[in-house]
Amino acid sequence: MNDQNATVVDPVSIGEAVEMPSIEADSTPVKNIAGAGSAGATETPPVSEGLSIHNLQIGQRLTGKVKNIADFGAFVDIGIAQDGLVHISELAKQNVEKVTDVVSQGQEVEVWVKKVDTKRGRVSLTMIKPIALKLKDVAEDAEVEGVVTRLEPYGAFVDIGTDRDGLVHISQITYDYIKHPEDALTVGQKVKVKVLKVNRKKRQVDLSMKALLPPPPPPEEVKKVDEVKPQSRRQEAVEEAEAFEEEPIPTAMAVAYAALHGELPYEKSGKGGSSAKGKGKHRREMDDIIARTLANRS
Repeated sequence: MNDQNATVVDPVSIGEAVEMPSIEADSTPVKNIAGAGSAGATETPPVSEGLSIHNLQIGQRLTGKVKNIADFGAFVDIGIAQDGLVHISELAKQNVEKVTDVVSQGQEVEVWVKKVDTKRGRVSLTMIKPIALKLKDVAEDAEVEGVVTRLEPYGAFVDIGTDRDGLVHISQITYDYIKHPEDALTVGQKVKVKVLKVNRKKRQVDLSMKALLPPPPPPEEVKKVDEVKPQSRRQEAVEEAEAFEEEPIPTAMAVAYAALHGELPYEKSGKGGSSAKGKGKHRREMDDIIARTLANRS
């Protein structure tokens, strides 16, 4: 090999690589940055202006494009000579069985720098957003923003920047009745939540969306019927009873006396008098009594 044709790697180092606590990413080189001493050697891809492996910072956020996919992870072009590697364990907080379940070739992704090895020209990336809020700093009653990461029958998990997602119980999503959190939320949706409880020992955070929503108007009260004055109601009851009260049955002598004098007792109806049926019955009874009385006197 002709040494003059070899690309010289800058020996300047920015110091020892610093690792973020996580599973070690595969260290397979992404690209061969040293050109081969042959006419068919490929050129080193253009480097983004002002960005190189030597000035990458741990935790730095970058946007890249998935170039290649392997069983152990995805290689991402972040605009420098070296593609970064997102190990399968760094694709998501949840366990990922297949890389293609999360990313696809050509997809644009948001990544963070996890580890830099300038001597070997390797960059380890993560798609898991670095912790922005420590659990010890999460205060109850605090209002924060988050992103829905998972939906379960019992509630929704929301990323609020801590190392573990908080849980919004299904009863804390909305005032309306829902059968499943997916009736009101979608994965990836940004939401505002209120911290209800923090269990630092179990590393659990209970959240609520409902607590930040305006409460629904109280149900319309059943209108009470205006109370009628006791005296007025009593009078109505008395009059009603008097109107429909059955009059006493006359004695045979009274009926006979009335018949002799041409009077027809009990035909007059009082206020709201008896019905026609009732009158007919009384008339038949009186006719029968009069007939028997007159027969006995003859």
